[in-house]
Order: sequence, then structure tokens, then C-alpha cells
Amino acid sequence: MRHADLRRIGVIGPAGNMALEWEFHRHLPRGVTMNHARAMRPGGTALTAGSLTEMGRNAIAAAESLVRTRPELLLYACTSGSFVEGPDTVDAVSDEITRATGLPALTASRAVLEALQALGARSVFLLTPYPEAINQAEIGFLNAAGLNVTGCVAHACTERYPIGAVASEETEALLLAHEEAARQADVVFISCTNLLSFDIVPGLEARLGRPVISSNLSLLWAALCRLELASAPEPGRGLYAALPDAATAPVPAAADASAGTALHERTA
Repeated sequence: MRHADLRRIGVIGPAGNMALEWEFHRHLPRGVTMNHARAMRPGGTALTAGSLTEMGRNAIAAAESLVRTRPELLLYACTSGSFVEGPDTVDAVSDEITRATGLPALTASRAVLEALQALGARSVFLLTPYPEAINQAEIGFLNAAGLNVTGCVAHACTERYPIGAVASEETEALLLAHEEAARQADVVFISCTNLLSFDIVPGLEARLGRPVISSNLSLLWAALCRLELASAPEPGRGLYAALPDAATAPVPAAADASAGTALHERTA
């Protein structure tokens, strides 16, 4: 095998994110891999609009560091960091990444909107690990996209109990504690790329009788769609079922190695 035989996706994640590698790599089709870089966010684990905006700026240099791996696509894998400045800025970081690298880019928030649209959602029940100010910004972001947020529950994360400490079982329990409210929405959305969710989504969908998506599930699905390795979910089925099976998916054709050649030459 050669490096050129693999199709590559570059991922820029928050410095403290511990979920992305675990969830993404276990669900990639054969012949596809991901390379990761980190964007620093000031302020430790305390989540504020200002610190998220600063992380978005830092993501540009992180994206440039991935260019030499020759990805076909770059992902800005932070949900709150791509909606916090307002609904009109959901693509702001990805646009900056594309200007800096010459490569297509996608934010987590844009992927979430695409997933909700593919599922035909008109209403959403929201679960987050964010403080109230960020929750309200996310509700505004979803409302601006024409979605009715029927309810919002949040993990009580603090400096001593950060997002990375939350187990997927805790997310499942929190959601099921609001099961009736969740059933009132077309889709349940677990927000934040640092919340583990892939292991609980199928069971929650069976229990609630409606699609359950997460930031990571939406971002992976949208990325694979852009590589023409995934497609829209079938009617009556969720996004998880639309992912290609990692064990049986055919080996995809390698990307054109000349993509982004000028920038690769400048950074070699």
C-alpha cells in the first residue's frame, strides 16, 4: 500500500476534544483515513463566546498544518464554535480555511443543518453540554434555519466536570429523563463534537421512534457524502443507518494526487 492509495480527510478539532478520533475512525470505509490537527481555545474548559471565536481564528493555522497530508476535504469539528457568532457566520471558519488552503472545508454546524434537512426535520429536541448563553445561541441558530426547538436540556458541565468527563451513558440517561418531550420533535440532536454518542444512537432511535443525530454523526455523514461514499438516509431511517459499513464498504478510488498541488509545493 502507498499513502496515495488512501483518500484523506483533514480534521481540525478543539484542543481538548477526545471523542473525534474514537468515533470517526471506527466508522470510516476501507481506504479512507483522517488526519487530525488541534485548535487552541483560551480559558481552559470554561466555554464562552469569546474563547470560541478565538479558537476559530486559531483553526486556520491548524488547517494549514494539514495541507501536506493531501486531504480532499477539511472539517472544522466544533459545533458551538461555528454557530456562536450568529446564524450568518455558520460557514465563516470554513470559508477562511478554504481561502488559506485552497481546499474545500465544512463546519460541524453546516453538517448538522444538512443532516436535519436530509431527515426532513421541522422540529428538534436539543441536548448539549453548554452553558445557558451558548444554548441560547444554538437555539437562535436553529430557529434561523427554520427549525422549531421543542426543548433543550444540558449537562451541568463545569471546570471540575468538563465536557470530556461526560460518559455516553450519562447523555442517554439525561435524554431518557425527558423522553416524552423528546418524542414531540421530529429529530433529537445531541450537540458537541466532544460528547460520545455513536454507541447510544441506535438504541435511542429504537426507544424514541425517531431519528437521533449528533454533531459527530452529522459531520462524518456530510463529509462522506462529499466524497460520494454516503447518501441521504432512506425514508423512515436515521442518519446512522446511512453510513457505509466500515467492514464491507468497497475500497474507494484514490483521489487525484494533483489536488492542491500549488499549495503543497509551497508548504513542502
